[in-house]
Amino acid sequence: MSFRFNFSSEELEPTENESTVQNPVDKYDSLNSLFQSDKQPFIPPSELVLNNLIDILPSTLIAEPQEDNLLETNYNEGTRILELTADSDIVQGVYEGGLKTWECSHDLVEFLSKNIINLDFEGKKILELGCGSSLPGIYILTTKNPFRVDFQDYNKQVLKLVTIPNILLNTLLCPKTKDFFNGTTEIDVPEYSNLLDQVKKSRFFMGDWSGLTDIINLNSEQEKYDLILSSETIYNTDSLPKLYNVIKYSLKRPSGVALIAAKSIYFGVGGGVLPFRQLIEQDKVFGIKIFYNAEAHVKREILMLTFLDSFT
Repeated sequence: MSFRFNFSSEELEPTENESTVQNPVDKYDSLNSLFQSDKQPFIPPSELVLNNLIDILPSTLIAEPQEDNLLETNYNEGTRILELTADSDIVQGVYEGGLKTWECSHDLVEFLSKNIINLDFEGKKILELGCGSSLPGIYILTTKNPFRVDFQDYNKQVLKLVTIPNILLNTLLCPKTKDFFNGTTEIDVPEYSNLLDQVKKSRFFMGDWSGLTDIINLNSEQEKYDLILSSETIYNTDSLPKLYNVIKYSLKRPSGVALIAAKSIYFGVGGGVLPFRQLIEQDKVFGIKIFYNAEAHVKREILMLTFLDSFT
């Protein structure tokens, strides 16, 4: 399923009721000026605190069914960050691909659904890193009864325009009528007064992974996450240590599990499963179990990380 927004760019400006961080995208008028320097400064990590969803959601959502049972997003209008996606999937330090639903997120949902019996989500804390459309996190949120599912993406706009609307469209705003599956359905957002309560069941983080654990502020093992999910986030070798450190210091020890879905190699950017595995193996903190998707044109894999102490 998918939805599109009826909004104008003016509706996307930040308000005084939400915490904000300046986005480097706003400094550039086009991709040409954006690429005048090789690298842009990374967006510092912070938490997106929402006090009013009216400032984020349009008055009407138009939902359309897709082949899967989760809701994905399509946009006709948007902010400058949306314009970047026309020519590039990734702009390092500015936009990290969160507006696109990548193949490995579907792989991870499929894995979770097939192993639902072996993975106990009841009462657990879960974090999805680089969430984008957040299909894996939403799957758990809507099929089991976790204590909390938190979401992180590099861009604030992705959280506001993709992640949060997807969560709502799969929970409180999910169309119930059979007619919905025969076409499109308009959903009047202001009719639902409990949307903010649903969103506040989760925490939302944005910005670079470096320093993210300080923002999450996990002071004890009991406060850490039982499960960490991530899809298509190991494409850049420069970011691998930062992602790994978030997993290492945010996962509950020794019982925590991390599931990383990725392509075996990302042509042109240097990342992939092998350099990430090498990083993990050198640190000797996690054991790795690998699942393969043999049908993919470029091999896609799911890595399950568990603490080596859990085997002793």
